[in-house]
Amino acid sequence: MRRWWVLLGLVVAAAVVTAVAVALLPDGDVAGGGAGEQGVVVGVVDGDTVDVAGVGRVRVIGIDTPERGECGFDEAAEAVTALVLGQTVTLVPGAEDDTDRYGRLLRYVEVDQTDLGLRLLESGLAAARYDSRDGYGEHPREDAYVRADAR
Repeated sequence: MRRWWVLLGLVVAAAVVTAVAVALLPDGDVAGGGAGEQGVVVGVVDGDTVDVAGVGRVRVIGIDTPERGECGFDEAAEAVTALVLGQTVTLVPGAEDDTDRYGRLLRYVEVDQTDLGLRLLESGLAAARYDSRDGYGEHPREDAYVRADAR
């Protein structure tokens, strides 16, 4: 009989924890799916790729920044570090594919309602790329990214 009460207690506790976790997620989203998936940035690979705890490596949709050793790499990586390292970010789907050929999750990255990709474009630290003009398929923020890149 006692074992039954312990089991019942564990089931109730699990239900309460799940309900609280779902209630705390933005817009009622369930972690792992849809707009609003969140995580803390624990590493910056370069200006367009970050490591997010519990998610993995994330490639920012629609932008390209200089690679290591290229002019502008340090500036782009430092800007991303200052904006998102240690911060909780929202990862928003929007690419035609969920991952790129390297297995990185493709997402828009937002911090405090700021679009990281757009911020980098407006700062001249990134170029609008990997979109319909390059044969990758149009993404929802493409027009805004191209306009920001043209400035």
